[in-house]
Order: sequence, then C-alpha cells, then structure tokens
Amino acid sequence: MSGDGTTTGRVLFVMPQMPWPATQGTALRNFHLMKAVADAGFEVDLIAFGDTRLSIAVEIAALCRVIEIVPVPMRSLVARLRTFLAGEPDLAWRLSSPEFSSRLDSMLRDREYDVVQIEGFEMAGFLLGPGALRREAWDRAPWTLVGHRAPRIVFDDHNAEYQLQASASRVDSQLPRRWLRAIYSWVQASRIRRREALYASAADACLAVSDEDAGFLRQVAPGVSVEVIANGIDVPSYRVSGSPTVPPTVFFAGKLDYRPNVDACEWLVRSVVPILRASVPEVRVVLAGRDPSPAVRMLAGPGVEVTGYLSDAEMRARLAGATVAVVPIRMGSGTRFKVLEAMAAGVPVVATPFGAAGSGIVDGVHGLLSEDASDLGASVVRLLRDASLRESMAGRARQLAEARHDWSAITPRLIDVYRHLISDLRPTSSVIATVRNEARTVGAVISGVARQQPPPAEMVIVDGGSDDDTVRVIREFSSRQDVIASGLRVSVRSEPGANISRGRNLAGGSAVGSVIAAVDAGTVLASDWFSRLVAPFERDAGVGVVSGFFVGAPETDWERALAATTLPLVEDIDPVRFLPSSRSVAFRRTEFARAGGYPEWLDYGEDLVFDLALRRLGVVFRFQPRAVVRFRPRPSATAFFLQYYRYARGDGKAGLFALRHAIRYGAYIGGMVLAMGASHRRLGVLPGALLLAGAIGYLRRPVLRLAITATLPADFMRCLPLLPLVRVVGDVAKMVGYPVGLWWRYSRGLPTHDRRPTTVRTIE
Repeated sequence: MSGDGTTTGRVLFVMPQMPWPATQGTALRNFHLMKAVADAGFEVDLIAFGDTRLSIAVEIAALCRVIEIVPVPMRSLVARLRTFLAGEPDLAWRLSSPEFSSRLDSMLRDREYDVVQIEGFEMAGFLLGPGALRREAWDRAPWTLVGHRAPRIVFDDHNAEYQLQASASRVDSQLPRRWLRAIYSWVQASRIRRREALYASAADACLAVSDEDAGFLRQVAPGVSVEVIANGIDVPSYRVSGSPTVPPTVFFAGKLDYRPNVDACEWLVRSVVPILRASVPEVRVVLAGRDPSPAVRMLAGPGVEVTGYLSDAEMRARLAGATVAVVPIRMGSGTRFKVLEAMAAGVPVVATPFGAAGSGIVDGVHGLLSEDASDLGASVVRLLRDASLRESMAGRARQLAEARHDWSAITPRLIDVYRHLISDLRPTSSVIATVRNEARTVGAVISGVARQQPPPAEMVIVDGGSDDDTVRVIREFSSRQDVIASGLRVSVRSEPGANISRGRNLAGGSAVGSVIAAVDAGTVLASDWFSRLVAPFERDAGVGVVSGFFVGAPETDWERALAATTLPLVEDIDPVRFLPSSRSVAFRRTEFARAGGYPEWLDYGEDLVFDLALRRLGVVFRFQPRAVVRFRPRPSATAFFLQYYRYARGDGKAGLFALRHAIRYGAYIGGMVLAMGASHRRLGVLPGALLLAGAIGYLRRPVLRLAITATLPADFMRCLPLLPLVRVVGDVAKMVGYPVGLWWRYSRGLPTHDRRPTTVRTIE
C-alpha cells in the first residue's frame, strides 16, 4: 500500500522457489524486487514452488496478500529423454507441473492483475511458452475467459540461458572427460536460444541483470524492450574489515553443485593454485558454499578447505577474513552475487571477465581481471603481496557497490517499468486492408477491429473491383452502432483493377496514423491483437516493424493437414529471421515511405518483397507472437495448388530463392532415381532405404505439428495420410509456378535472380 493507504496496482509474482530464506542469488533477487514493489504501493500476490509442510515466513507474509505454494515436481529420466528426443530444451520442462499451471490459472481468473512478473527461464513457459500462446491465440487465456483485461507480463531473465550453455560447451570441449557434457550443452544452447527468444518476444517487458545479458537478449530477439535491473545487495549491512587472516587466504564462494561453480573450483585448485604456491607457499584456499559436488569435495586437502553449508553470519565472517576474493568463472551469464558481496565487504576481487560480468568492475580500478590461469594467478599474487593496492582497489569497489548495487539504487527502475507498462500510451495508429469479393468475411474483420481495446483511430479499406456486395457490406458495418460506439472510423475506396500491392499503398497513403497496421479479410483477430501489435513502437523508438503472428483455423481434415504442413508453429520461429505476413503486421509510416511501399508490379508474394526492402534499409523488426490472427486454410487441393503456384510465380518474378527452388527440383529428381533404383534387385535395399529416410525427414516437422495441434488421436490418424499429398501438391505447384515467374522476369530483361544480399530466411 502507498502512504495514503491506496493501492497503485496489483502484481503477481511467479517464482521457482520461495524467496525466503534468501540464502542464494535467485531468492535474494526475488525477495528484494518483490519487497520494492510492495513498498511502492502495489498489492502483491505470490505463487511459487516450495515445501508445503513449512509455515510461511513472516518476511513473506508481510508483503503478500495471497500466497500459493505448490510442491516441487519430480521429473523422471524417461521424461527427460522424451524431451530430448522431441527437440525441446530440457530447462524449459524442468519445473513442468500441471498442478502449478492449474493454480496459476485460478489466480489469474479470480483476480485482475496489472502486472505478472515471471522469475526465470524455467517459469516462463507457464504464460509465455508455446502451449500458453496457443491458448491465448484462441482467446482461451484465463483472463480472457472471465472478461478481465490482459495483464502486462514481465519476464525477469536471471541468466541469458543460451549463452550459459554455449559457454559451458566451449569450456567442457577442452577436456576429453567432459566431451559428453560439451555435446549436451551444444545441443541445448541452440534449443534454449530459440525458446528464450520466444519468451522475450512474447513478454511485454524483459528484465536483465546486466548490460551483457541485455545485449544477448537483443541479439536473439531484436527490438524487444529490455531493462537492466541489476542484482543488488544491502551494502550498508556489510562492514569493511581491515585485518585479513594469517596466513593469506584466497576465498571463493557459491553454490558448489552448480556447474559453472564446480568448473571454477576445479580450475582454481588444479591450474591456478600451483602458480600461487610457487610465489606464496603459505597461501590457503577456501571454497565456501552449500551442496559441494563430489568433484569439489575431492579438491579438499592441504591448504584447500571445502566448507560445506555456512550460515549467513559464518559466510560473512569468512569473507571478511579473506585476503583476496577470487571468482574464476569460465562459463555462465548473469551477475555473481558473491562478487558484489566481496565489493561491499571491502575484500579485493580477482576475477575472469565472466566472473565480473554485470558488476561494473573496471580492470585495474576496482579489481583485477584475467582470462587465463597464469594471468589470474599472477594477479592474485600481486594483491597478496601489496597491501596498499588491496586497500585502494577494495575502497573503490565498495564505492561502486554503493552507487550501483545497493537495492535502494536499483529497485526504482523496476517501478518505472511497471508504471510505463500500465500507462497504456499508444501512438496514433491506423489499420489498412485491401479486399476483392470478400462480402462474406469483411464484416467480421471490421467488427474485430472495432472490438480491440483500445481500437485504432481508423480503418482504411481499398476495394480492388469487387463484383459481389463487398462495398455494401463495408458501408453497412461501418454504420453499425457497436462500430460507431467504439470510435473507429471506417472508410472505403473503390479502385477497380488494383492488385493487393496497389490497394495497400493507396490505403497506407490515405491513413492518418504514424503507425500503420495491415490485416487481411478472412481473418479473425485475437481480442488484444491491435494493442500488442502497436505497443512496441511506443516503448522503443528504434523499432520500425512489428511482426505479428498467425494460426490456422481449419474446419476439415484436409485443412488440418494443410495447416500442419504449411504453417509454422510459434516455437518454430526465429525472431532474427522471421519475415511477417501482411495479414498481421505493423510499421511506421516513415519506414513505409522509405521502402517505397509495396511493389505494385508484383501480384503475389508482395509482402515478402516489401519485408526484404525494409531489411535492406536496416529497419528493426520486432517479433510479437501474441499479436495473433486466425484464418482458414485453403479448403481444397485445387485452391491450395493455385495459391502455391501464385506464390512461386511471385518468387520467380521477384528473382528470389533460386537455390531453394533448385534444391526442390533436385530432390524430386533424386527421389525418382531412387524409386527406379529400388525396383532393381541388384541394387539391394539401399535405394529404397534412402528414399524412405528422405521421405521421413521431409515429413517429420508436419507430423510433429499435427501431433501438437490435433485435438483428438482420431483427428491425428485421419489427417496423417494426407500429409504426403499436401507436400506433393504444394511442391508441384511451386515447380510449375517458379519457371513461369522467371520467364516473366527474363522477358523484361531483368537478371534471373535478385543478387542483392539478404540475411534472412522464411519458413514455408
């Protein structure tokens, strides 16, 4: 509550563990952020995994109105193997719990939250994972079912997890005994990268603990809103000790079964300590922390102590008595709390760049940074021998901790993020559409735009010469009471003979908004499609395009098979490469003008060419998977063939994807050769086996998509035989259409393919 007893808003924290006792980094951060939010006047609720047999600590009860504790799930080896074989990131499923999901849904239905803050990668899947996004795409999110407004979701990414796994793979690959772990991390890094990008893209705001981690997130999810909320400590509670113990002590602390810490301990004792003892034979090494792994316990010996669990008071006493705090971390991401604690305690720090990441330590000013064992050892020896250098560096590090890492300096930024999210500022925006003979569907699109909260300023529709009642329906719906009451102004312009590009350019030129969103007739808009599509423009002036998403709404088995074959699932998308369809996209008017609008010389594939023109201009594309439209796939093989024929003809006209189309021709020629070879007994089973393996590989992703999207097992079994037919029909259509487009291009004296560089791929 605020000072006058009023509530600023409601916030729900979603945590992997109870934040008290705050005995390690995750709990420390979570507790202090939650406390800051409560102190700022927000009403706070909490749901977390924990031991339900324990009473709730008074420190937590004093902050929260509602607290839900769910038992930590046990995950079997079989479940982990299934996750690995399915191509899923293991970490995303580590805390999978139907009970947690159910109780979280209940909280979101029972109360209308302004903000939901998700703490860590393991928890993000409950609201930002593929399954959660599919529910939301169909207006089945818990808040939508009861008529609540959608909460703003904040993703607090404690580590850039894909970077952690990538660095672990690099380090472990140097030792043959760790090669299996290196391979595991290499596989997981690529999987986590895609999922972490999805979580960041789907969140309304992301938090990172350091500039380095924020940079990693922006690399995998361009245009996302990332605020650096550093890790912190209660600096005044640490008293500087001027009398380190004798003999000189080198101190490392952390949770000693955590993989980066285990590697740090082994590297320190085996590679760095011999260098120290060559110059300072009496030096002692203390490895302090809970749950030491067997590998760490084996390091204990003369001059090396492994303490095991220490209370907070004991840990502080050991730290205060250290001569040098060393942080030899070679893998990971995030910010080490033990570095911050050493800075606050006035103990000089020697660290690797990984170990000091996020702390603000400048080499030679606040501490010493070294990457290899010899330099790290030399830096420690230098500090052990020079008391004045230790004192000066420790003093400057303490000042840095006070200015940058005390919670009082950090938490106001989080409150600013909340207030910005809740403010609901929106740029002046317009929606455009171009139609022809859409009398059956255009009214629903107008109604869908009018129901958006808030709605756009206007909707501009260009009709390309309909010979049905499309224009009459547009005028009829634009004068309906619900549309008028929403404040949406609908205008229609008739341009007989205008193709899609010409229609969009005319609509965009007539629109008044600084941001223009495009949509197609025949789509059904999610309830908050528009607000999610335009919000990133207000939050980040550098974003030029927001790429919405689309899902199929099939009604027949053919359409289900077609959707599984041709439409990507949200987890398939790489935000760095994704090119949006103009059935769900928004762009700044200035970027629309810079690109010269849509290519009016092209009848199909125009949105792809428009996207590529924007890419070449360096425009930032921000993927927003929650700005979703639904549409029905083509209802017959004939309609699908014609659609893909036109798409491929458009590729040919634009001179795009020559290699991709050449590979398709080659694959079918190779398949026919293998099929003929399989009929000759002298060649044995090899041709047939290769043909079968190729077919399985070609159909693998559609089969997985169908398994995910099929409502019932019977639906899956009925649609499965249709997948090869869909593949063949689509491929034949492309192989027929592409040379037609190339001939059109060649006959006009244009080069056979567009040689301008692109760095993107699309998903078919």
